[in-house]
Amino acid sequence: MRTHFFKYFRSLVLGLLFFSNCKKERGRDTNEAMVLIYMAANNDLRQDAIDCLNRIESGFSGNNNLLVYIKTTSESSCILKIKHDNTNRIMSDTILQYGSENSSDPQFMKRVIGDARKMSPALEYGLILWSHASSWAPPLGIKVKSFGEDRGVDMDIIEMKNTLPLDFSYIIFDACSMASVEAIYELRNNAKYILASPTEVLSTSYPYEQIIPYLFGGKDELKKVAQRFMSYYRSMKGDYASATVSLIDTEELDLLAQKTKSLLDAKEAKGDFNVNNIQRLDFDTKTRVPAYDFLNFLEQNFNIEDYSSITNQLRKTILFKDNTSGFLGNPINSFSGLSIYLPRVNDIYQNYYSKLAWYQSGGCYNLFSQ
Repeated sequence: MRTHFFKYFRSLVLGLLFFSNCKKERGRDTNEAMVLIYMAANNDLRQDAIDCLNRIESGFSGNNNLLVYIKTTSESSCILKIKHDNTNRIMSDTILQYGSENSSDPQFMKRVIGDARKMSPALEYGLILWSHASSWAPPLGIKVKSFGEDRGVDMDIIEMKNTLPLDFSYIIFDACSMASVEAIYELRNNAKYILASPTEVLSTSYPYEQIIPYLFGGKDELKKVAQRFMSYYRSMKGDYASATVSLIDTEELDLLAQKTKSLLDAKEAKGDFNVNNIQRLDFDTKTRVPAYDFLNFLEQNFNIEDYSSITNQLRKTILFKDNTSGFLGNPINSFSGLSIYLPRVNDIYQNYYSKLAWYQSGGCYNLFSQ
């Protein structure tokens, strides 16, 4: 597997020299919308972050309020107010500088979001989380958690839920594996819409030079973001033509959980619980939390009349979904837009998984009793 494709494996030592000549500028007017891109890149994604930031500047028209928090070294980080620029230099204005605080510390993320809102107050807020990610992966004494990586520290999904404000118009994950039903359900009260991928996201990221105008709209504009994302990767050659994406209406998730719980409580499985033929949506060999297609799990284990109400609810929950025919050479034959975790015998994750809201609300305690 060509692992350098993933947001896991590129390494280049970069400083913050591009920050040093930025002039200070502080805005105070209330805007209709403000978008914050939170780039936690004090890891092997440093060069990817700089490349992405250049594309953000090239796609920015100057008509909207776009801020980027970026960290690429252990010494300092900052918030940039984005301005249009077509050069390969970072020309946006630094409006706030931080010290060595860890970008994966939930309290520091909360501070950054608060600072951004104070400096650029708006009626609506969007958030893009850019870094490593691995769905709801738990802390097990190893470097595996849900989001970010800064000096070996990652952010737990439950910590993230408790850290983020409850009023985002949307959250976009430019990060791997975050369209799992467990992660999305955990964050259902933090944003009206969530745009994410149940598979990995390649390190080439979103085509920001194309999507920035759509970041300041509503549901229809978010669909355009997803469409541009897919068009971008379909235009690629070879293994780079690999992508999945889903736009989730979080207000529909509670009903999806209720219907799933009713099915699992009824225990209408077709014989033994089967995982062998279910579509996998994790394609990185280092992934520690397997991801199965949500609907294909039902199709392989239940009678269609038993899960038809879930299928109907899923159509209301997933406002847009799309996928390439394969991912790094692996076929994608079934794609519902969400992944789900299916436990193993004597599952080592059960204690942590039971803390997730989906465990009870979606009736997934039944899965661990198999």
